[in-house]
Amino acid sequence: MPKLLEIVGLLVICAGLDLLWQSRREIKFWIGAYVSVFRALLRHQEEPLRALPSGVSAEKKKGAVRVLLGMGFAFFLGPILIALGVTLMFFPHL
Repeated sequence: MPKLLEIVGLLVICAGLDLLWQSRREIKFWIGAYVSVFRALLRHQEEPLRALPSGVSAEKKKGAVRVLLGMGFAFFLGPILIALGVTLMFFPHL
């Protein structure tokens, strides 16, 4: 049972990394948008949200769920399953 949890955890991490790879363009867009707003805040401009690109298509914003699921699988659920499997290996009589 513990080894099965570890294998499932590795598969979940791989699925999360695949989702993140598929949404790399959205991640690049949001990092660029954050950096432009942050630079505008550092320059003490009146309205830093004007630094966002205004002609952004709705296609760029559709990948938010995919990014969130990918990050959740790769950095949260997968490592928890692996840690649970390792913990159960140390307590075999449970």
